[in-house]
Amino acid sequence: MSHYIHHVPGRLRVKSPTLKRNERHAQQTKHHIDSVHGVLASEFSTVTGSLVIKYDTSLVGAHTLLDSLRNLGHVQPHHAVPAAHSAGANVTQKISDTVVNKLLETVIERSATVLIAALI
Repeated sequence: MSHYIHHVPGRLRVKSPTLKRNERHAQQTKHHIDSVHGVLASEFSTVTGSLVIKYDTSLVGAHTLLDSLRNLGHVQPHHAVPAAHSAGANVTQKISDTVVNKLLETVIERSATVLIAALI
């Protein structure tokens, strides 16, 4: 299993082979991560080797958490925190804007049609 990192501000998910089927190591890591100022909660699955950390973005950053995990041997040195999905958010925002604009255009056209029909 390879390392996997998924990041959304306030939530960091890491899959690591060093956590898989190693309850003692996972508990030690949980204790270490939970002691980091700003960590709100952490969940481990030794079945999948997955760790989810929920944190307060104003108190601790994902890079700090990832560095901690790297120091414990759970993340390979070349892995970095992926950027939050801002590109996906931009696409979603553009689609939302297009839908809202089309709805407004339709409402205005229908209102104009009703107004003209009432005047005739």
